[in-house]
Amino acid sequence: MNEKNIRTPVSLLFQVVDFFLRHKRLCILLVVTFFVGVGISTLFRGGIGPPPRRTDLTVFLRAAEAIQSGEHIYLVTNARGWYYVYLPMFAILLTPFAQLPLLVNTFLWYMLSVAALCGTIFLSARLVQNRLLGMRAAIMAALFCVPSLLESMTRGQLGVISVFLAIAVLYLYVRGRAVWAGLLFAFAVVLKVSPLAPLIVLFLVKREWKICVAACLGFFFFIWVFPSFAIGTEQNWFFLTEWNRILSHAISDAGHTSHIWGQLVTPFDADNQSVYAVLTRWVWPSEAALLNHGNFWVRWVVRAFGAATLFMLAFISRHKRSQISRQRLVLEYSLFPMLMLLVSPVSEIHHYTMLFVLFLSTFFYLEELPRNSVSYQSLMWGALIAALTHITGYIPPLDCWGFPAIGAFVFWCVLFVFLARKPVSDVV
Repeated sequence: MNEKNIRTPVSLLFQVVDFFLRHKRLCILLVVTFFVGVGISTLFRGGIGPPPRRTDLTVFLRAAEAIQSGEHIYLVTNARGWYYVYLPMFAILLTPFAQLPLLVNTFLWYMLSVAALCGTIFLSARLVQNRLLGMRAAIMAALFCVPSLLESMTRGQLGVISVFLAIAVLYLYVRGRAVWAGLLFAFAVVLKVSPLAPLIVLFLVKREWKICVAACLGFFFFIWVFPSFAIGTEQNWFFLTEWNRILSHAISDAGHTSHIWGQLVTPFDADNQSVYAVLTRWVWPSEAALLNHGNFWVRWVVRAFGAATLFMLAFISRHKRSQISRQRLVLEYSLFPMLMLLVSPVSEIHHYTMLFVLFLSTFFYLEELPRNSVSYQSLMWGALIAALTHITGYIPPLDCWGFPAIGAFVFWCVLFVFLARKPVSDVV
């Protein structure tokens, strides 16, 4: 049988995407209708509906107000009692919007998220030589992680923006714009530390010294220079030490005494889809049992696994950019952020927008691998398992059982084995 005549679930989905790409007016109409519908729902949830409004944007804006009023940004709360947990730079950037009506800010944030999602797809399509195949892979990747993308957009979260920054850094890196890639990488990490921080390991093992130097300069500027200029060196230093103290305490053995335990850190929140949190829920029947017995073995098993896997991934990814195909580079790049999400103490389901990069790298390969090959079948079923289990993150009690984390972990392992077994000289 002709290989092209072999039908698979992914090939059928590719055909659907191709249909809409050929009928651009219909595609644009559906996309606009979708964004308008989601936008109306978002405005009602975040700016019109009855308080307290369940959006992270109100937390960010409350921290921005605290910057203006001289309050402690890590102790103020929004109407729901949620605390700000990011570095000072983000709150400072939002200070011009702190006094605007919430409805206006909700609209602006939603439009920023829409622009970030569109930018993510367009930049992703330009990561490979064939723009049409790249666009198809990017659209498929977005469709496969729609639940977390939608949640991020409608609840005023940073997920979509983080994915855009991840793809933008990769785009600059692929294009050889090392300095800009390093600076943007630094901005992205300071904006939201997880899950992009481990990418510095990738740049180090590839000996991308320009990116590393630019990133270090960027960290210094975005963590120290810019905030100190805005609020003063003493205040900035105080906030930085408080941020470190609060988060270090929250993820320690005594984390249950932290004021952000219930909001963010407890492994018994079904939204927490890290491997650590899921294993904890499997081992201990309740939070009380966890607090009585401790979590030493789970904590250190996950840490040891994360460290060992990071070392192996770094070793496999050590080849320079000029020695490998773009598809392989995208795959290597995608595995680092997802590894951090899996082994971190806290990885809420909306953080899984980063699955987009994993799906993107997979579909780049599925475009050209023989459909009857073991590699194609493994990647395809890994992606389908991850996509289906990702949906269960919004279905009790499957979310509590950790189905999204299990699916993402299986998918990550499939891609890791594929990367390890594939010769560096192979060009897809």
